[in-house]
Amino acid sequence: MATIPTFAALRSSSVTVLAAGVATDVDIATGGAKAITVSILNSGANPITALSVATIPVALAGNARAVSTGLPLAASGRLTITLVDEPCTTLRLTLTSTAGSSATIEAVGQ
Repeated sequence: MATIPTFAALRSSSVTVLAAGVATDVDIATGGAKAITVSILNSGANPITALSVATIPVALAGNARAVSTGLPLAASGRLTITLVDEPCTTLRLTLTSTAGSSATIEAVGQ
């Protein structure tokens, strides 16, 4: 599982390698942000084929929501997700690439 450093009204960035066919969790520590925008850039050669997003309040993970719009995310493609009025300590992205790829994930929140 990859982890992006905590932010509060700051921007974070991370590159995550996606092994072929393996769902990979990326946790973004939000510092309690209530509004978060995440941009996922497919920086690999193969499509990202699945994505889910979950907010984690204080201790327990919220229900993951599957994202289908914009998938598969082709090489060099970018997908932006915005969450508003969902305060959380962590935002968990679960990404899968059936053929393997990498993703550059940027997040900002306040």
